[in-house]
Order: sequence, then structure tokens, then C-alpha cells
Amino acid sequence: MLARILACLLAITVLLEVKGLKCKKLPPGKLRKVNLKKETQIYFPTNGVRPSNIKPGAQSTDQVALDGIEIYSRKTLLMKLYLTVNYAPTVGQQGSLMLMFEHDMFGGCGDESMDGCSQDIPDSTFPVLRPCLDSAPFTATDLPVALQLSKEGNFLVVKNDGKFVGKAAIPYKKCGDPSKGRQWINAVAAEADGVIKIEPQLCQ
Repeated sequence: MLARILACLLAITVLLEVKGLKCKKLPPGKLRKVNLKKETQIYFPTNGVRPSNIKPGAQSTDQVALDGIEIYSRKTLLMKLYLTVNYAPTVGQQGSLMLMFEHDMFGGCGDESMDGCSQDIPDSTFPVLRPCLDSAPFTATDLPVALQLSKEGNFLVVKNDGKFVGKAAIPYKKCGDPSKGRQWINAVAAEADGVIKIEPQLCQ
């Protein structure tokens, strides 16, 4: 079954051309510089439509859990974000996106708090696992599913097509000491030890 999913995802691996943005692949484990003051989008290797060669109703084929995106301050891992796409039946119809953040225990100040990733979370907690409890609807197109990343105050905010998907607090430079300020996000990478190992694309 995994082989079938991989074959479908491989169909969306050509380098994108997004108007006004430059795109480059995100190889697993290789850091790419990022500037969140600019428009920043990550395109994933699926357009969000159920692959036609997977039988309806088969186990684990209503969705695809994509490899994580690692968020860095220089070479310090702050957090990972994981996207699960619940497939739309066809182009033009709705599917949904589920996001989860994983704060690193060290660089990300990971703690035992239980916050989600809604609009009203505090900026002083950094759960080791921060699942978004609500899915975000999206309309499938012929283009790959994209997440927009931005820094808004003390948060990393994630959107799809301009609509909120989730957010996480940016960790302190020194865990437990807010007076030292926040880490500065300036690099991303595809998860080095992912399962699917297909390269998303970073466009800025």
C-alpha cells in the first residue's frame, strides 16, 4: 500500500514555478535558509485528491500523513510540523488538513503542557506534542497543497490559501527565561528520518 501512495506522490515532484516566488526543493535533512519577513510557502507532493489507483475504503487511504518539516534557528532545531491531508474526492471539492507541532525538548523548550494550536493559545507554553484539535477545510486544485508560514508576534503561524490552520509559540533563546527574547527562525528542512522521503518545495 505504501508503494502505491509513493507512486501517486511522485507524480507531483517537478520544480514549481510560482508567480513572484523562487522555489527550491527541500531534501530530507538539508537546511534551507528562510526569511519569514517574505512570503513563504511550502508545497507538499499531493494535490489533496485521493489517488485513483487506491481502492475506496481501503485502510489508511482516506488520508496521507506527510513527513515533517523541521524549523530551525541556525542549526538549532526548534520544532517540527506535521501535516496530514484528508483527501478530497475530486478537484474542486473539499478535503481537510490536520496539523501537529512537536517542540524539541532542548532547542524548542519542549514542556509537558497540553495546549492545542488554536488562535487563542498562550505564548509561554511549548508542548512536546501540540496537536491541532480542529481540521482546516481546503478545496483541492490541480496544484500541490501548500502551507504559508509567517511570524506573527511571538508565534509561528501556518495558513493554507490565506486561512488559518494552526500556530505555535516561538521558543525562548534560553528555556525558562523570557528576558532573553525569542529564537529567530531562519532555516527549514524536510524531516531527515521521514517515511515517505519525498521532497516538498520551499517558495519565497
